[in-house]
Amino acid sequence: MGQIAMLVDVSRCIACKSCTVACMQENGLQSNSWVRVRLKERLTEHVVRYYNPQSCRHCSDPICLAACPVGAIQHGEDGLVIHDVDRCIGCQVCVTACPYSGMKIMSNGKVGKCSFCSHLLQRNTEPACVSVCPVDARIFGEREVLIREAGLRIRNLTSKGMKTHLEGIENELTTVLYLTC
Repeated sequence: MGQIAMLVDVSRCIACKSCTVACMQENGLQSNSWVRVRLKERLTEHVVRYYNPQSCRHCSDPICLAACPVGAIQHGEDGLVIHDVDRCIGCQVCVTACPYSGMKIMSNGKVGKCSFCSHLLQRNTEPACVSVCPVDARIFGEREVLIREAGLRIRNLTSKGMKTHLEGIENELTTVLYLTC
């Protein structure tokens, strides 16, 4: 398998929050999920409402890694940005540094974040948030395959008069790709 990635298609999200619940259950989280689903509004000729599921984007050049004073954040060859909670001192500098709000302050004062369910990936199983999405708003696989899938989805949405953009492939390379409207 080539470089792994996740495609999040905002146009398909129905805010069922299955991804949020699956994340909490899979990672034993009590109150916060690594995934949030936010309602967004944009004014065009009329108000456009959509749901924007957000989590760590696993950046290729993660600012959180550079900001961490104790090396609790590592960037793997697989593209994943992993946080070592045992090394974390709870200074929360990474929380402030992350432009995507991917880092969360936990109830113990330390920081936590999405690991792409790396324990599931080791068993050749997709991340929990992907496995429960009923509308394929989240899909997991090889990066190049997902970029081609995003291209198909963009053409389909464009043919319906929607303006779209694929984030994560140009300036700020990320493992999580966002198809936004």
